[in-house]
Amino acid sequence: MIFDFQPTRELPIFDTHAHYNDDRFATEIDGGRDEILAALFSQNVKYIVNAGTSIEASRECIAIAEKYKQAYATAGIHPEDVRHGNDIDKTMDELRELLSHPKVRALGEIGLDYHYEEPPREVQQVWFRRQLELARELKMPVVIHDRDAHGDVMDILRDYPDVTGEFHSFSASGEIARQLVNRGWYISFSGVITFKNAARLAEIVPSVPLDRVMIETDAPYLAPVPYRGKMNHSGLMEYTAVRAAELYGINVEEFCRHAYENSCRFFGIKE
Repeated sequence: MIFDFQPTRELPIFDTHAHYNDDRFATEIDGGRDEILAALFSQNVKYIVNAGTSIEASRECIAIAEKYKQAYATAGIHPEDVRHGNDIDKTMDELRELLSHPKVRALGEIGLDYHYEEPPREVQQVWFRRQLELARELKMPVVIHDRDAHGDVMDILRDYPDVTGEFHSFSASGEIARQLVNRGWYISFSGVITFKNAARLAEIVPSVPLDRVMIETDAPYLAPVPYRGKMNHSGLMEYTAVRAAELYGINVEEFCRHAYENSCRFFGIKE
């Protein structure tokens, strides 16, 4: 596939959550991930944060961040990547080392995922707590993955009131969004807010204060309408931004300014 996407307007885009280490970017685009990243950074995309999901994936995200000035990374163990019997102490030591890299700006993505009932919930919860303890020790923000586990995620987070961060691709309730914002968290929305079956989520978006909202791709997943079902990339965030601006009742330039400033502040990027 040849990457030839062109934005339709000039907007400052900050993709707070992507996975350009995914093999699809290396195998499905002519020139590989370097082709698409070079093109995106020459267009509207100012920054991209690639989210680690395992020790290996976190290292891959860091390698991309080392190669591109505008790329940053997070490091963490995704709930689908935890395994019973793995040496959790050794993994936490490896994770602590990765988190010391200057381009790693948060611990994540971590959390709970009950969609497939595997790994077992109790195993996921142990790993989630250990990583929250590490975040508290290092005084680092976290990036939360929460799929079909809203109650347990919030119950566990209440045990760590001094840990804050970003809820990525938010899908919980308006009440949970309110609680998080009151505790100093940021809420990030993905292309899902453009889906026709996301009416409930669309109602939640404008309830998040403009100084706490961010947007993302979760690329190569969750491409917004009209590209739903295709491989997602940061250039398509313009469609997510337009929809978010509509929901807030403001112009897209104003929305992007807020989302961009929030993202820079959260990830500690000073221009």
